[in-house]
Amino acid sequence: MSLFHSILSQLEDKINKKNEQNEQIAAIVGSVLHTTIIADQVALRDTTLRIKASATVKMAVMLNNEKLLKALNNAGFDINVIS
Repeated sequence: MSLFHSILSQLEDKINKKNEQNEQIAAIVGSVLHTTIIADQVALRDTTLRIKASATVKMAVMLNNEKLLKALNNAGFDINVIS
């Protein structure tokens, strides 16, 4: 396998892992808030989770912040802040 294919394969694996992670996070957030959240609406960087959603969903996130953090941490995600 050439170096280019090796690098491309590693990059593809990293992207797939990130997508799976975002899908898992979206599913947990959606189940806690009783709404539909898609993977494109969440972004995890370091220990901060950003949720891109409507104002209504953002308010629900703020009201259920502790519950969300607990559910996400129980699922194995190291998240300290949700914004």
